[in-house]
Amino acid sequence: MNILLLSGSFHSKSKSLSILHFLQDAFPDHQFQLPKLDLLPFYTDDLSDNKPDNVQDLIDQIAVSDGIIVCSPEYNHSIPAVLKNAIDWASRPAFNSVLKDKPVTIITQAKSPVGGARAQAHIKLIFDSTLSILYPSHEMMITGVDKAISSDGTLVDENVKSRLTRHVTGFTTFVG
Repeated sequence: MNILLLSGSFHSKSKSLSILHFLQDAFPDHQFQLPKLDLLPFYTDDLSDNKPDNVQDLIDQIAVSDGIIVCSPEYNHSIPAVLKNAIDWASRPAFNSVLKDKPVTIITQAKSPVGGARAQAHIKLIFDSTLSILYPSHEMMITGVDKAISSDGTLVDENVKSRLTRHVTGFTTFVG
């Protein structure tokens, strides 16, 4: 299965990237693509007829993927701009983009005990508007993420590993 991974953060100690790297290792039978969303220009309709190469690459990766796994922190009770920008690029033309009918699951993470619940809700709303197919499951939120991931970026919490594995196994079964 070809899975596209979208991260909401790209800094050197990104917990979202650590989680996505864990998934790549935990599911060696799947192919994963992890585009660098932080290199995309800000969305503008002025470039819609002449998309930058990295934007077209993202759109092409979405088109050939079987499903999308999003992993994101919560910034100011919402989603990071880098993630929203990527979705905006991919969501054109409206109601008929590569995101239409694309299976999506969402993982959020935060230091707080709510684990990015508000970001999760916003991401769901955004993907719903693109006519993507949201994986119907319990929300996958990782609370206290600083304790789950070591200082070198390794996921060390066995409970979180188990929950992530169960969630992604369910998602890949859903995707078919």
